[in-house]
Amino acid sequence: MADRERPRASAHANLSTYLNEHLLASEGGVRAFHAAAKTFEGSPHEQALLALADEVDRDRRDLARIIQGLGYRPKGWKRVLTVVLRAGGSVNPVNLLRLRRSSMAQFELDFLTGAVRAKLSMWQALLELSETDPRPDRALLDDLVRRAEHQIAELQRISRETVRERFA
Repeated sequence: MADRERPRASAHANLSTYLNEHLLASEGGVRAFHAAAKTFEGSPHEQALLALADEVDRDRRDLARIIQGLGYRPKGWKRVLTVVLRAGGSVNPVNLLRLRRSSMAQFELDFLTGAVRAKLSMWQALLELSETDPRPDRALLDDLVRRAEHQIAELQRISRETVRERFA
């Protein structure tokens, strides 16, 4: 490999790893949103959280297509870990007892908001890269940014509407 091509190959390896790590995390994200819906079961927020879980799953599928479109493939051990995560069911390490009126419910919403912010940062990084790399679909990335911003706004709305249950 020519010396000029090494940095480019390294950059592609870094991007592949970064995107695949987000893909792996997204498996847990879908589960975490379903778990949060159980925390808020019977409340007006249960359906909103289930809708967010569906959106996050759609984002996960879009990310998988983006990764494939860039010519990257998940590493074998990451595929195995994904299967293990799926098999883990709906265990929610953030709020094991699914207590809605506890500080853990607030932490659960904060955790989900942080996870979506990380996903938003990834979409924004891909948008930035797409200015010099024509492979990513900019229209799709713009839509993914809007979806992440909506998800954050929804989580913040749920947090505002329920915070008094826990702390007032």
